[in-house]
Amino acid sequence: MRAAVLALLLVASQARAGEQSFGGDFGPVRSDVFVPDVKVVRGVIVHAMNAQFRTDDRWAELCRELGFAHVVMSIDRKANNRPDKLAAGLAASLKEFAEKSGHPELVHAPRVGTGHSAGGMVTAVLIRDPAATLTTCVDCSWVTDPAKLDAAAKGVPLLFTMGAVPDGFKMLPAIDQFYVPARRDGLPWGLGVQHGCAHDWGNAAALQVPWIKAIVRARLDPAADPANGPVKLRPVVAEDGWLGDRSTAAGTFATVAAWGDYKGDRAAAAWFPDRATAEVWRAWSSKNSPVTLEAATADGTAKLAPFDPKKSRDLKVPAGVGVKLSASVKPGTAVKKVAYYAGDSLIGEATEAPFEVAWAKPPAGCHAVWARWVGADDTPGAANPALLLVRGR
Repeated sequence: MRAAVLALLLVASQARAGEQSFGGDFGPVRSDVFVPDVKVVRGVIVHAMNAQFRTDDRWAELCRELGFAHVVMSIDRKANNRPDKLAAGLAASLKEFAEKSGHPELVHAPRVGTGHSAGGMVTAVLIRDPAATLTTCVDCSWVTDPAKLDAAAKGVPLLFTMGAVPDGFKMLPAIDQFYVPARRDGLPWGLGVQHGCAHDWGNAAALQVPWIKAIVRARLDPAADPANGPVKLRPVVAEDGWLGDRSTAAGTFATVAAWGDYKGDRAAAAWFPDRATAEVWRAWSSKNSPVTLEAATADGTAKLAPFDPKKSRDLKVPAGVGVKLSASVKPGTAVKKVAYYAGDSLIGEATEAPFEVAWAKPPAGCHAVWARWVGADDTPGAANPALLLVRGR
């Protein structure tokens, strides 16, 4: 009976030529998967809860860039033992989807977790198998208790983001309760606090995406093939990372430095896997910047929405279309120069308002773009980032 039901539910739909989507019920868990047009699925991005299944959003575009599949699960919020049931549902659905899609490697592909609020339980779902977990990135107060992790699980790099505004969810106390002890113990954990947000997703993806890309580069061998069985992930080397001074993250230009160059207490700093992620964190942490990043497609068909700290800033860019970057400046603020970066790669700079720069050929994929500005007194600042989702052909 169950097989007959699944046969009806697991109906493929095409998002783009060669891409596949399936969905089904696995006990109390609903699970849907998106598989991009790749020969071998290199990994899987997992949402355990609080996410919509789509094939045209940031996660689908990131999967296309990385060669990953995307799994979105859901379960009754009142169900007991939800992490256990979600873990079982994930295993069962990946097995079923592997058969239906013709990608048997889905079963062994390493995983990345992300989620907001109750979706933060994705860490509890994945980290029980640390050998198969690249990282998790959660936006909520569900900071993992490091005392409950074994040695293998402590080696998994984790990113936590949350709002800076105290509210009924009482997120901020989790920093001192769990995050600080984890860093004191040397765990490779990152932390970002969103100014102007309470229990809001906000612009969390603009930090999570570069973190995920950096962790995949660091831990997943490009030649690894999960079709041959479980993939051995590279260990994280803390000394290869960058550090951010959390005490400076309430201004417009937080302090970041490579591990060897960091002058403060490394154990008290937020850890990041590379310079690009640290630079984005600096911009992402910017509070009340007088300069705001603006962006629009060169053909004028789409532009970034007005800046709102409680909302994501994503810009979908069609294949082959350029991007026009500019900056709006608060009245009374003198700015000498604005430079635009994708991660830590310079796109271009301008010295006259509206500080326009043309990015003629942005590569396909997800790009965390931000602006570094210089005031009249040569003081630097950073404007909050946006995600540019550039479609491949």
